[in-house]
Amino acid sequence: MHGFSFVTSVNDRHTHIMIGATSLGVAHGVSHIHYYKGTTSWADGHVHYYSGMTGPAVYLADGSHVHSHRGITAMAHHHTHYYSGTDYPSY
Repeated sequence: MHGFSFVTSVNDRHTHIMIGATSLGVAHGVSHIHYYKGTTSWADGHVHYYSGMTGPAVYLADGSHVHSHRGITAMAHHHTHYYSGTDYPSY
């Protein structure tokens, strides 16, 4: 499991914050991935829903690893937001 915290792209003159935790790891080839889903922060009178699958593990020098997150929120108020980032390290 990994925690994450991202800020979405600006659209319609505002952003949203995404804070959450991934699922437990799922084997994927020689690595593993995680699933995630959630609801953004409230901004400009609405929220957006999001869900996705991380990229494979990227190992760091200290033995921990991270995963990339990238996607587009669900539409709300006639627009979406892009997001991308790396989750918090885990061992």
